[in-house]
Amino acid sequence: MHMFTKILVALDGGPQHAQVLDLAASLAGPASRLHLLCVLDPAFALADDAPRAEHAEYPAADDQVHQAERLLATALDRLRERGIDGIGHHPAGEPAQVICDHARQHGCDLIVIGHRHLSRMERLLDRSVGQWTVDHAPCPVLVEVRDPTQPGSPSASTRLRPPRLAE
Repeated sequence: MHMFTKILVALDGGPQHAQVLDLAASLAGPASRLHLLCVLDPAFALADDAPRAEHAEYPAADDQVHQAERLLATALDRLRERGIDGIGHHPAGEPAQVICDHARQHGCDLIVIGHRHLSRMERLLDRSVGQWTVDHAPCPVLVEVRDPTQPGSPSASTRLRPPRLAE
């Protein structure tokens, strides 16, 4: 059975956050490394080397960076508890483009993303990150479609069993 060694996990802190992370972790083997990616809104992004004064001048941008860092730190702690190697990244840009570019640049062999369950009208107004990623990814994409807000779905705190992959 093929083990994935470089898995990109796109996290946004939404309702599926824990499920997406658990699904990716269940696919990791002993030599795997998970690249956790939280893409920042470019309208609020500050350069990594921005002076401290800019952070104070743009509190929304500073807050976005801190939220992404906390999200990634918590997710990395969960991986460490399971003995899984991971690294966090929080670049700015268009999410789907950043996901595909990051997977390509780091040689990832799998991308794991969530699904927002948009209505038809919402999909017309808000471009689907998942669809663009599936269409442009340099490697297979696994989409977690279970909605934890729906009755009967596993809750975000439920530990998922590894999926059965076709051989």
